[in-house]
Amino acid sequence: MTEIYQETLNSIRNIIEDGPIWVSIDETVDVEGRMVGNVIVGKLSETFSKPFLLNCTQLEKCNHKTIAKLFNDSMSLLWPKGVKHENVLLFLTDAAPYMVKSAVAINVFYPKMIHLTCLAHGLHRVGETIRAKFSKVDKLISEVKKYF
Repeated sequence: MTEIYQETLNSIRNIIEDGPIWVSIDETVDVEGRMVGNVIVGKLSETFSKPFLLNCTQLEKCNHKTIAKLFNDSMSLLWPKGVKHENVLLFLTDAAPYMVKSAVAINVFYPKMIHLTCLAHGLHRVGETIRAKFSKVDKLISEVKKYF
């Protein structure tokens, strides 16, 4: 590890300390087509605590197993002397089925953790369900999308 990386990681650890914390994971595809998982953490407190990009890792594939592993590896990165399982209170993700499944799996190890999905993603899934059931609405939405 580079010196700057280690200093940054130590700075995050000093601010987060033992928590309690919130964690958010999202994935993206880079310009070369690689899947990348990003982990952001923040301290839960009465005063504002800025979020930190804790981990950014290339994923071999994007499924509930790789997300759960990314989550756990990130907590070990934050707390190398022993993960504070009881101090992870909130997990924020999009509403993708594999994210929901990963949250259920890791909740066994983080018993106080609550999983929340993004409201915008939830509304999008509702819209997609409506489009699937009503072909005329789907066609209308498709035509409107063409113009925007």
